[in-house]
Amino acid sequence: MKQQDLSKLTVDELKTKSKILKISSIVILVAMAIMLISGIFFMLKMKSPVLTFLPVAFLPLVIVFSNQIKSIKEELNKEKTLPIKGEFF
Repeated sequence: MKQQDLSKLTVDELKTKSKILKISSIVILVAMAIMLISGIFFMLKMKSPVLTFLPVAFLPLVIVFSNQIKSIKEELNKEKTLPIKGEFF
């Protein structure tokens, strides 16, 4: 995934990117919960724990997305504190 310089993005682009990342994280977490429930069901039903560990594979995605959301929030806060060009006070 190509890393963008967040300071070059506008406030609207940052908000849109943050919203997309939040929605993606929620969708992945829901999918992980469904996989975990179905894995436990199959483990109890068929005595095979193969699918039980599958949701753990998606955990790094959620961690990366949450770190990106945090850095976008920091950049948005930095944008709010910067004075507008032409203002001196």
